[in-house]
Amino acid sequence: MNGQFVISLDFELLWGVRDHAVRNTYGKNVLGARDAVPRMLELFAQNEIRATWATVGFLFCEGKEELLASFPSELPAYSNPRLSNFSYIDEIGKDERSDPYYFAPSLISAIHQTPGQEVGTHTLSHYYCLEDGQNTSAFEADIVAAKKLAAARGIDLRSIVFPRNQFAAEHLNICAKHGITHYRGNPTPWAYQAAKGAEQTSMRRALRLLDAYSGALGSQTFEANAGQPKDVPASRFLRPCAGRLAPLHPVHIATIKRGMTAAARDGKGYHLWWHPHNFGQNPEANLDGLGQVISHFATLRDRYDMKSLTMGEF
Repeated sequence: MNGQFVISLDFELLWGVRDHAVRNTYGKNVLGARDAVPRMLELFAQNEIRATWATVGFLFCEGKEELLASFPSELPAYSNPRLSNFSYIDEIGKDERSDPYYFAPSLISAIHQTPGQEVGTHTLSHYYCLEDGQNTSAFEADIVAAKKLAAARGIDLRSIVFPRNQFAAEHLNICAKHGITHYRGNPTPWAYQAAKGAEQTSMRRALRLLDAYSGALGSQTFEANAGQPKDVPASRFLRPCAGRLAPLHPVHIATIKRGMTAAARDGKGYHLWWHPHNFGQNPEANLDGLGQVISHFATLRDRYDMKSLTMGEF
């Protein structure tokens, strides 16, 4: 069997970080993401790279009026109210032009029109499946509303990335019920297991950081499974080239390349993921890192006939 290279992006803008960030603290990253998305699409198109863009449903909306009309039949009732993006509706602007932090229909259209790109879901409201207070009926209402918004644009959502990688078996059953066929699962080591925010200890974070730059927990390649929906587990998060760890970015890219090579050689899958807003600061260095990954894939495609696939094609 040929190796498979899968890319997924968590496309969320400010919706994905609003519980701990605002325009003043993270706005540059969000606006930088808007500039980076077209450049990523161009890079993908030039190199025949297929990717899944797991998109927060609210980003589809043309404006606040449509956003309000898209609300699900049941809202999440997190014990921590800061987690609910419905808490921040009053601060949202009129439309994409006046509020580029919360709306992105033009970018979604560009993604949808670029060959080889799949628009998936990151839930309607960036829903946290494992946080205290949430329940499965609210999650189901969120998924139904997300699919409805996308369907109005002629997009059938078939792949899901769970916000903050939180999910359990009951959430997968709901996804299958509503026609979602693929999801991004987590790598097998303990540090990557699905957990609510309070359980993301410093030990887990330290192990993930160590692994990102060394591959100490393994190459994280995977094989296809027969579940429904089908698990396309993450292999590696493409970390941004930023801050104190920026000098180590070449080491991180080398770790990714080693995992890709192992997958190509052994006929397995390798799933790389990131957020567009990770490229919002220092975009040239981050796009250069992505270019190196894509160039390495081209080498593996020539040598091992490795395939580029969306999540929904895996």
